[in-house]
Amino acid sequence: MQQDSQLNIRAPIDEPGTIRTNDDVHTTIRLCPATKTIIDTPQMQRLRGLKQLGTAELVYTTATHTRFEHSLGVGHLAEKKLKGIVERQPRLGITEKDILCVKIAGLLHDLGHGPFSHVYDGLFRKELKKKASGYVGLYNDVPLDCRKIVDGWKHEDSSLSMLDALLKSLGLEIDDSEDGLDKPLRQIGDGIDATRFGIYAYKQQEDVWYDGTQALPRDFVLTSRDWIFVKELIAGGPLPPKGMSIKAAQKSTDVKLEIVGRKGENKEYLYDIISNVHSGLDVDKMDYFSRDGCRTATGESAFNDFLLENAYVAKGRCDAPEKCWKCNGKPCNEHYHLMICYQSPKTINTAMSFFRQRFNNYKNIYEHHKSKASSYMISDILALADPYYRLPGSKLPISLAMSNPDAYVKLKDSIIDIIELTDDDNLQPAKELIERYRSRKLYKRVTEQPVSSNVAWTQELWQMDEEKIVRDILEQSDSYMNLNSSDIIVDKMEMHFGMKEENPVSHMRFLPKSLLIETRNKPEDLPVAIKVDESNYECDTSKSYLQRSIRVFYKKLDDDGIVSKHLKDCFNTLVERVKSECTQDSYDDTASLSDSVVDFGANINVCTQSPTKSDVEESPFNQKFSRMYLDEIKSLDLVVSPHAKVRPDTLSYDDQEICSGWAGQVPTASLLRLY
Repeated sequence: MQQDSQLNIRAPIDEPGTIRTNDDVHTTIRLCPATKTIIDTPQMQRLRGLKQLGTAELVYTTATHTRFEHSLGVGHLAEKKLKGIVERQPRLGITEKDILCVKIAGLLHDLGHGPFSHVYDGLFRKELKKKASGYVGLYNDVPLDCRKIVDGWKHEDSSLSMLDALLKSLGLEIDDSEDGLDKPLRQIGDGIDATRFGIYAYKQQEDVWYDGTQALPRDFVLTSRDWIFVKELIAGGPLPPKGMSIKAAQKSTDVKLEIVGRKGENKEYLYDIISNVHSGLDVDKMDYFSRDGCRTATGESAFNDFLLENAYVAKGRCDAPEKCWKCNGKPCNEHYHLMICYQSPKTINTAMSFFRQRFNNYKNIYEHHKSKASSYMISDILALADPYYRLPGSKLPISLAMSNPDAYVKLKDSIIDIIELTDDDNLQPAKELIERYRSRKLYKRVTEQPVSSNVAWTQELWQMDEEKIVRDILEQSDSYMNLNSSDIIVDKMEMHFGMKEENPVSHMRFLPKSLLIETRNKPEDLPVAIKVDESNYECDTSKSYLQRSIRVFYKKLDDDGIVSKHLKDCFNTLVERVKSECTQDSYDDTASLSDSVVDFGANINVCTQSPTKSDVEESPFNQKFSRMYLDEIKSLDLVVSPHAKVRPDTLSYDDQEICSGWAGQVPTASLLRLY
């Protein structure tokens, strides 16, 4: 039996009122009375109506799990991870209330998601901006104070407002005044008793069981500060001022953000459990990577507890102090935090596998071309219905429902069923698209162009705006095809391990086995965890951590494929044009460099031995030339000493790739250095 050193709590396996529920990933999930009360609210139950993977069930028939299941899983893992850390590091001062608050944050972190998950706060918003000019005057019936969307709004912002609505449904409210922070929640109506809302457990000092039939002691009751802590965990840091989004507040230099829930550095690692800003390895991703892979049969069928069992709290240097709210205002030599670290070397392979699973999930599930096509269809359905459909009671359009928690709680994936059944001629285009969606006559991917960081012309293509690509495609199109911009979707797909082009494991901090004994010290005396050099696990690393491509989708039905083929040809013509322009620009650079080489020939020497990678990286060849100009280089007369002329075509070439900048054969005796 585990005993908390600060509160002197002895908790049994099951407290009074605890229930258990089955789960296909974690087998069994335990719910105490406080979490059960939260789960039985309308805001939490709404998550049963939101599919975790949106439209992916059209690709994987078993991908029907919901945000509700995922939220239970995240709460379970948050509790399990923290309890494991308490067992290994009992002097950290983690209380039972800390554990309960982190678990509640895991349960509530996705309250703000809209219909079809990320479609609502992503594709749908982008589509409405495109159609804005054609919708002028159609929202005059909407109250003025509801028309403006908060700048930078994301679903996490709605999670915070929905949490307030959840407490309101229980007759409670957060009191953020100095006098009310450390007291039970403010009672604002019928509901549960704020003094009995908290931990049900045995208090050894008093030899009393607290089971909710009487007021809980101060150490057991959930206070306003505790609930602000829950909101901070969901936000991933300090809360924004009212009327400002989390993203806008974090970017603003005029707003001073302060932690309220758990002040001081000794508890800062608690903020990395649900959403880890340092490495991205947190219990939210642990659950949905595993759950999504399991339900689509694209990943492991069993959850791996290895990282949970080898997690510790230690000091670690922050990788991005300029973006970190914890580092704000600190001198450079103080960018150390208490953070979640892992034992090395045995967890490194598992950590890399975790991030690789992220990439695989994006490739096989989230960015699957049919999943993406169906997501675009849902986005168009919502955008077509938005000017005309109003949610009952609030009279708000779908796009503004998140501004009113009472309206938002009724907005679920079932909205397309409601649109389909609504008697309004203005909704006919949306209904026709719904019928097509149900028949699985999806938008068609007509072509896809991979984008490589080592190929200049693909980078040039990637930098082009999507709308410009559409315009350029239409310029190549024959007029008799009657194509217009609304028929074409240009989708820039980006998949990575979690840190764009960087190795996410390099952002983690590890402790060797020899230092684990020191993790039992007090927080101020904990050891320093370090970054592990990639050379120690190079077999587990990837050649690249970022993969990009540009896909073109055609919206209209094209059973015979004639239009799709035409679109593909038009896009390929654009690709060839961009390639040609980049090639010409680089030829100009080559000519310019050859002139400078001749002008300064007296200062050029020949490297007579095979070049190393660093030689190539430092050489003007790697900086100015690429494989496509090798023939051009061989045709030049290059002065390699004050007394002799040598033509590059008389030199040998080594058939190997020395660096990514020279993607092919590299001269072994003709490397030129400028001095």
